[in-house]
Amino acid sequence: MELARQIRQRRIERGLSQDELAKAVFVSRQTVSNWETDKTYPDVQSLLLLSQLFGVSIDELVQGDIAVMRRTIEEDSKRMRQLASAMVAMLSLAVVFFVALAATWQEPMHIGNLTKGDLAGLLVFAPLFTLGMAAALRIESIKRRHDLVTYREIAAFVDGEPLDFARQGHGFARNHPVATVIIKMAAGAIAGAALGVMVYKLLG
Repeated sequence: MELARQIRQRRIERGLSQDELAKAVFVSRQTVSNWETDKTYPDVQSLLLLSQLFGVSIDELVQGDIAVMRRTIEEDSKRMRQLASAMVAMLSLAVVFFVALAATWQEPMHIGNLTKGDLAGLLVFAPLFTLGMAAALRIESIKRRHDLVTYREIAAFVDGEPLDFARQGHGFARNHPVATVIIKMAAGAIAGAALGVMVYKLLG
């Protein structure tokens, strides 16, 4: 994005090293390096400090980037909706195939009370459930990679909208991203296990 070039150019014009710029805006040198190589994007507070340090407005600093941010948000939102649909479809198919196979293929296997339909249903359920969880992880990956919460905040800030609205509903996810993913995956695994047990008892 344009901001990466702007930060590097304005830093060099002022004779600052990456380390000196990092200290001036209270971040690490690696963070500044990531900004200048377009790997990450400054949050609103960092943008404010950068604009003050360089003596320019935030609008001048991020010129051209707001449109890119909005396009990124739209594209990622569309992609996440597609992944969410795929996740629901995979999990639904997993249940449907398990129930259908277990109910219609009653030939015993002589392993406990399992039938060939139960085994076939489990063999189909497992990969479909895994694909559903993979879609869920992909959604989290997109959100982390593009830091959509920050993009929304910057767009809201430049448009003069209140940041509280842009941040609404993302407090825990923002402060505990790893814990959020673990909780979601654990909830999915528990739900899948509970559903499997329930269906098995209903058929048994």
